Amino acid sequence: MSDIQNEHKYDMTSNWIRDKIVTIEIKDKPIFQVATPPDFWSQSPKDILSPEELFVASALSCYGVSLSGAANRFHAEFKDFHMSATGTLQKGETGWEFDKITIHAKIIVESEKDRKRMLKAAKQAHQYCLVANSMKCSIQLDYDVIIE
Repeated sequence: MSDIQNEHKYDMTSNWIRDKIVTIEIKDKPIFQVATPPDFWSQSPKDILSPEELFVASALSCYGVSLSGAANRFHAEFKDFHMSATGTLQKGETGWEFDKITIHAKIIVESEKDRKRMLKAAKQAHQYCLVANSMKCSIQLDYDVIIE
């Protein structure tokens, strides 16, 4: 019997806490709060994530786990990688929207053979990242594969 499914679902609930703050509740995971970001609501608690931060984090984390998987497929060994991302909001026809997300990755390998393989893996991870492929905005990737 095949483990491949034709559909995957990710269920969660949300409850109102107070003005511009809600919870996100996912079975068997810690409950967390989400609030309008400080640049749109000056009273926003600084220690609560915003939907905008979660949006960019989704693209960044998906690339990270995709990179790890692609490295396995290309038999590329890496010592470490470090990433950052910047999401840019612009005024669109219907209000604010993400125009682009830029991901910067520094991938550290031990040999030229692994560098060549990781270059391919880095491109494939970007190409097949399902979260990025589901986003309306452009996702740009800037990466370096460095031998150390």
